[in-house]
Amino acid sequence: MALTCPGLVDAVDRVYHQGMTTDSADRADSFDKSKLGAFSSAIVDRARQCGGVLDLPGGQLVLPKVFGFCRGVERALEILDQAVTARADKQTRLFLLGQIIHNPWVNEYFSRRGVRVLSADQRDRPEEFITSGDCAVIPAFGVPPTVLSRIERIGCEIVDTTCGDVRRLWKWAEQASAAGYGVMIFGRASHDETVVTKSRLAAAGGKYVVAVDIEHVMAFGELIARQRPSEQFAGLFETEATNAGSLEPFLRLAQVSQTTMLYDDTMEVQALLRAAYTHRFGDQDLSGTLLVQRTVCRATQARQSAAVDLVKSGCDLAIVVGGFTSSNTRNLFELAQQYSPAYFIESAEAIRSAHELDTYDFDTARPTTARDWLAARRPLKIAVLAGASSPEIVVGQVMAKLAELLDSDA
Repeated sequence: MALTCPGLVDAVDRVYHQGMTTDSADRADSFDKSKLGAFSSAIVDRARQCGGVLDLPGGQLVLPKVFGFCRGVERALEILDQAVTARADKQTRLFLLGQIIHNPWVNEYFSRRGVRVLSADQRDRPEEFITSGDCAVIPAFGVPPTVLSRIERIGCEIVDTTCGDVRRLWKWAEQASAAGYGVMIFGRASHDETVVTKSRLAAAGGKYVVAVDIEHVMAFGELIARQRPSEQFAGLFETEATNAGSLEPFLRLAQVSQTTMLYDDTMEVQALLRAAYTHRFGDQDLSGTLLVQRTVCRATQARQSAAVDLVKSGCDLAIVVGGFTSSNTRNLFELAQQYSPAYFIESAEAIRSAHELDTYDFDTARPTTARDWLAARRPLKIAVLAGASSPEIVVGQVMAKLAELLDSDA
């Protein structure tokens, strides 16, 4: 349960939870094919009708109960699709201020339809590319306030696809910052969502620090608990991860998580922080010192839980499908490999043969090729996992390639 500060977080919590539904973001059937048929897959539909299982001569391909696009992604793609369709017969150019979501197939799809995707560097100087007669599209992660101000000055049309969960995170963090709290973001400092959260806090005059993993949080907690000097704080956090020069702004702390982080890790982060602040300030009520909010989105939680349930059920192999820069899909991969051999791929083209598969090595942050990844024995039970930014059409293509390999080698 979140620690609360009288007069602040009751109101802030209402802002965060406003508009959230109990299950709509987590339902496997929330995808509306009538609006985004280009992203659907007949193979996935068939598997869903069979309880998520495709029985093959060489084994089974199994989908988790919940997978693929979350409602926030669907909404962003629907808005962008409508914007493209509405301007098909006009001279208006559309510019995406960064990737709409972290999936190469999706971004390439819209590029083929005439949408120009600006890089992060180009997005920061939009007036060099966008004119008043164009349309600028804000991606699901949002954009920094400075970028928004610049496109507003251009006078072009603006279409906003920002995820509702991300907006609620911003509001909670900004209100906590306004009340005098430093903000810890548990997430990846260079991820688009976290970059925008940092920029919004900085624009409002707040201080932030980004902890990238549990070990980072533990080190931060040690500084708090043991009252370490500011030089140690500076050594722990790089410039990209904080706009503070000392630990002082974080003696009153509000903690949020990038919405795509692992739920269990978020709970551990909050427990570690409670222990550190209790050690520093005693056993008295911490409501004026430490605030926490579970900003991991429900759809992400549902996909994580469903993936774990599946791979724990006795799979021989897990194939995780999604963009290599997708945080939520990477987290699915990290969960899956705790229970079975697992490989992260972006598309069916990554599956060269039963002996070679193009994947990604997160330790070296480079693409790599896995050798002899598919066991020769039959039958095999293969889990196919997909993150919240993974289109069903790509999942279906992967399943078709896997089915071909299972059948040909049976």
